[in-house]
Amino acid sequence: MLDKHQAVQSHQKKSSRQKLAKVLLATLPMLTVLGATAGLSSCGFQLRGYDTPMLFDIAKTAVIIEDNRTAFPLKLPLTRRLEALGLDVIDNMTLADIANNSNNVGADPIAAITVNNIRFKRYELVGVLTEIRLVLSADVSYQTIENGKPVTLSNPIQVERSYQYNEASVSTDDQQGNQIRDWLYDTLARRITDQYVAISLPKVAPASANKSSQTLKSPEKTTVIVPSS
Repeated sequence: MLDKHQAVQSHQKKSSRQKLAKVLLATLPMLTVLGATAGLSSCGFQLRGYDTPMLFDIAKTAVIIEDNRTAFPLKLPLTRRLEALGLDVIDNMTLADIANNSNNVGADPIAAITVNNIRFKRYELVGVLTEIRLVLSADVSYQTIENGKPVTLSNPIQVERSYQYNEASVSTDDQQGNQIRDWLYDTLARRITDQYVAISLPKVAPASANKSSQTLKSPEKTTVIVPSS
């Protein structure tokens, strides 16, 4: 009986350890993401191949988005992505406010991301199942400073995704369509952030390019030994 009782206890302890290991493995990716986000917020970010972390020339960025139901859901994911890069995001300024700030001597410069004309387009291909293609478009302008002068770049961005919808189903709500809309807003925010990073990065050559240049300028001496006959 004693041996059987000990075996049961050993099995329970092993089961508990396995459950604990599963919990730790499940939480590990989230801890990694949180740690990476904290690192980005505190010390900028570093691209692979570059010697030093990348810091934006302008720390403050105003996000200017139209005040309507279609545009509003973009503000939160875009703000979160910019803040994750260590930027101080301002959401209560206009382009006129930024221009006045630029004229004030000694004021900290403020960059701007302006998003206008946010719209959805829905395309349907009716069959046994309705094929739906949902497109989210926006006109985006980036205002920053280069060599001490204001620079404005504009670029339209479009993201899309297709899915199938069974109109003959019991549920008449297009729940998948609502999820796709959320995904499109997040994807648009990522595209805007990626473009802003590309525009605002300091013009620094990657480490690999510097090493290649040094190698070409200062080639190593090669000694050739000829065997005696």
